[in-house]
Amino acid sequence: MKNGKYVVIILMLVLNNFLFGQDSKPKDALKIFLRIEEGINDNSVDKFASYFSLKNYLSLNNSVVGYFSENQSYYILKDYFSINQPISFKLSNIITETANPFASGTLKFIQKGIRKTATIFISLQWIDNRWKISQITVN
Repeated sequence: MKNGKYVVIILMLVLNNFLFGQDSKPKDALKIFLRIEEGINDNSVDKFASYFSLKNYLSLNNSVVGYFSENQSYYILKDYFSINQPISFKLSNIITETANPFASGTLKFIQKGIRKTATIFISLQWIDNRWKISQITVN
């Protein structure tokens, strides 16, 4: 009888961890999206560079398109935002309750003294038990 209680308790703990441990994934994805939003607003790729995956797909409106390493992605975006200086960036659509969370929003920036706007699309992928950026598109 005593062993039965332990089995039930262990089973409850495992189920609890499984059921409620999954709930943190959408929250974690949201935190990353907000960190990216903050980084772009502050013109600081450093704020979200740790979330780059080993291979990121970038498609920027300056003709940069392809898969890039973490390091390449960092420098490409750093260069992009130095030329296209962000005025504001606001995510308006964030979907975290999915296997591959994604978000999009409007970037207002200055390029050669002219104010412009673009839409940024970001998607995440679950890699090695954490969310990583898999794609950033700027149109």
